[in-house]
Amino acid sequence: MKTLLRIDSSFNLKDSFSRKAADHYEAVWKEHHPESKVVYRDLGKFEIPHLTRFVFSAFNTTEGDDNGLHISNVLIDELELADTVLISSPVYNYSTPSTLKAYIDHVVRINKTFGYDPNNYTRRGLLSGKNAAVIVSRGGMSINGESPDGVERYLQGILNFIGIVDVATFSINGTAHEGSANRFKSAREQITQCFNRN
Repeated sequence: MKTLLRIDSSFNLKDSFSRKAADHYEAVWKEHHPESKVVYRDLGKFEIPHLTRFVFSAFNTTEGDDNGLHISNVLIDELELADTVLISSPVYNYSTPSTLKAYIDHVVRINKTFGYDPNNYTRRGLLSGKNAAVIVSRGGMSINGESPDGVERYLQGILNFIGIVDVATFSINGTAHEGSANRFKSAREQITQCFNRN
């Protein structure tokens, strides 16, 4: 049985472009994986605390749950059990929501999601064998077809760093401008086509 881990980060719980596109991705994914399970991590409802010095120090020491690592352990367990990771993110002030950054800070963890070799200063992602999709929506338009803020590259880079190298990205630009419905429709079509190519 395949497992999809869906992570939504918009604080808009009803009319979010990124959430609606993620709904479509999830629906198409289920069509292609009828015997499947979806684990839903909604960062708009379950707020993850920002990383503290105490928790960061614990990353390098014990594995117990009584030292601030419980949330990190739960989130990493979800990632480890997932076959596909879906991240939906709006762009707030040229970046991801702070809730998504907090999530990332808890799951990018040495000896759990990446390894480090002190002899040659190299890092290796430990969550290989998975695939992921990143959906980004922004109120502004793209510049010459390129992301004006780099959010897609950032999220793809984080996933690559922890070992997930098969990452599809989908962008919904200009949600604050006329024609946003057509651009959303185009993103939905791209998501569908991505599955049809596989």
